[in-house]
Amino acid sequence: MTDQDFLFGNTEVVGDDVARREFRLLSWNMASPSLERARRQVDWLYETERNVIVMTEVKIGDGSRHLTKELESSGFTVTQPRTGPDDRYVTLVATKGFQVRSVPLSFETPRLVAARLTTHFGDLDVIGLYSLTNGMSAESSQNRKAFQEQVVQALRLRLTGEPDVPVLMTGDYNILEPGHQPPCSLFEEHDYEFYRSLIALGLIDGYRRVQPDGRDLTWYGPQGGQLLDYALMSPRAAARLTECGFDDHARSSGLSDHAALVLTAR
Repeated sequence: MTDQDFLFGNTEVVGDDVARREFRLLSWNMASPSLERARRQVDWLYETERNVIVMTEVKIGDGSRHLTKELESSGFTVTQPRTGPDDRYVTLVATKGFQVRSVPLSFETPRLVAARLTTHFGDLDVIGLYSLTNGMSAESSQNRKAFQEQVVQALRLRLTGEPDVPVLMTGDYNILEPGHQPPCSLFEEHDYEFYRSLIALGLIDGYRRVQPDGRDLTWYGPQGGQLLDYALMSPRAAARLTECGFDDHARSSGLSDHAALVLTAR
């Protein structure tokens, strides 16, 4: 990528006209990118030809600034939450070809951001989530549980306040779905309850709708692989799905330690 590409954007990106017929989402934990890795990440993002990109674990700094400026220079609208001096991570939602506006949620945190898109099948709130990780302490567990409960309450209020506008919440939930194999002792009952509580709101797991017996894993660590990244959505949005799976090149190439979730709705 040359300086000229950065200043004037990349013309070889998904066209605005695609949004009139297809909603192509990519959700990806970016793994705190440095400036150098952010440059490589954004090049790959363009290659995917996705018109909705949800980026989580974006560490605030040179890398995050490059991602935002580069995507905006190439015609994307980037929705981002407010941040304070003590915040480390931000979640970003980049869209191209859609009318978009930010949506306030009752839970204000840089890890959670919502954007309302006017799609070819109506308004849809896309919510990006980067949930808290397990810090292996009692305090970490309490903080994680409180965070999860606030997310559930924010979703409940959004769904009851505007029931006619469907939602799609995607990102790194940092939990396992109940019954996940292989089992992992690092997760506690409240982690599984987080997933169950969101499903109880009427949301549908897009991956499980398309691939009910799928065994994809999105992150690998000392205790093996884990499925940590999800797309939960209202039934009206789920009914439009034609694809929901994972692109492991995002991880195997060294661009991140997570695979990217890819989803298409028509």
